Amino acid sequence: MKATIQLKIMGCRLNHAEGAFIQGALERIGYCFVTDPATTPDYAIIHTCTITAQAQREAQRLVRGYLRAGVRGVIVSGCAASTDKTHEFEANGAAAVVANSLGEVRHGSNEEANAIADRILYALTHGAVEGEYMPSFASTRASIKIQDGCNFRCAYCIVPDARGEPRSRGVDDILAECDMLLSKGFRELVLTGVNTICWHADGLNLCGLIKRVAADSRVGRIRLGSIEPRTTERELIELMADPSAKLCQTLHYPLQSGSNNILKLMRRHYTREQYCEVVEAALETLPQIGLGSDIITGFPGETEQDFADTVEIVEKFPFSNLHVFPYSERPGTPAATLPHSVPMDVRRNRAKQLIAIGERKRCEFVTNFVGKSVEVLVERVDENGVGRGWTSEYLEVRISGCSSNDVGRLISVVPHEAQADMLYASITSGN
Repeated sequence: MKATIQLKIMGCRLNHAEGAFIQGALERIGYCFVTDPATTPDYAIIHTCTITAQAQREAQRLVRGYLRAGVRGVIVSGCAASTDKTHEFEANGAAAVVANSLGEVRHGSNEEANAIADRILYALTHGAVEGEYMPSFASTRASIKIQDGCNFRCAYCIVPDARGEPRSRGVDDILAECDMLLSKGFRELVLTGVNTICWHADGLNLCGLIKRVAADSRVGRIRLGSIEPRTTERELIELMADPSAKLCQTLHYPLQSGSNNILKLMRRHYTREQYCEVVEAALETLPQIGLGSDIITGFPGETEQDFADTVEIVEKFPFSNLHVFPYSERPGTPAATLPHSVPMDVRRNRAKQLIAIGERKRCEFVTNFVGKSVEVLVERVDENGVGRGWTSEYLEVRISGCSSNDVGRLISVVPHEAQADMLYASITSGN
């Protein structure tokens, strides 16, 4: 029997998609993955994030923690591994480091850890080559990496250094992976990447790819992650309104700041007015669209008026999913050297205010769906017959009266109640 492995995935949806490939590739050759935190595995894999200095430090802490727990070796992969120019992970005891965006593995003296690391790099570089192995997902949704890299070079972001220039997978490769996943019963496909909206290959843009994927009758629906402003978002909104596209009616549209002054300092490529125009168009086309956004508070130079400009936009629109972060200096980015630093307590207080507004708005949004038919992809059913799943608008629903046969089904229900950010329904109320 091969050794046991525990996989720790940090950061974004793309990292989780890559983690599924890592697990699938290693399971294919006999490794057993354990999830119980009380269990000490033989090896640990940390698929890291480097978006903030805090994420980098947390990855180093995890390496030391696994070694104290007595694992044979820790293998580090992901963005922090690719930006670790001074080999800090090895200094903290990592047995091997997979700098996957650089296409290299830094080996140590542990031969099995080296072999695991080589397999990780192969999986992340080649994907599911001719069905050699399946990515491993825990739900009825499966993520498909269609794109990597970014060249937008926002002032606060280290990702272009960690991930490199934009690269798009070919259509045939993506469709082959979709076919493999659909044949295993996955109903919702999540197309993901560093900057997904910039996918272009074989004469198609992202909307063209979505149409190709949706043409397979086994596809229940397609979901996207974050969409950058000033790209092809208007075409995408129109596609959401076309039932044949099977595209979830959720637009995660990063604002970052509602101040034109701060947007310019951030090196974002749009104005607040341009952002608002697109959101207004989305709401006109799809009045109940799930609207998400990312916001950074306390960026260098942010005044009270700049913050008020952000609050104004957040209050103006029916956001249902806000991700708010106080600015964190990331060494190696232009923003880290900007003057007029905002005190950390001010950053955090502003974030706290926006988070409270976001929570209120999400509850208001959820309440709007009581008494209206929604389609839910059932992901699991407990022993009491209560199913849980998500709507197209990315709202969680608990459904009584389900059976295990409902897992993986798209069912229509009419929620009768909303509590906080959760909808409640019965399978008899609208199925």
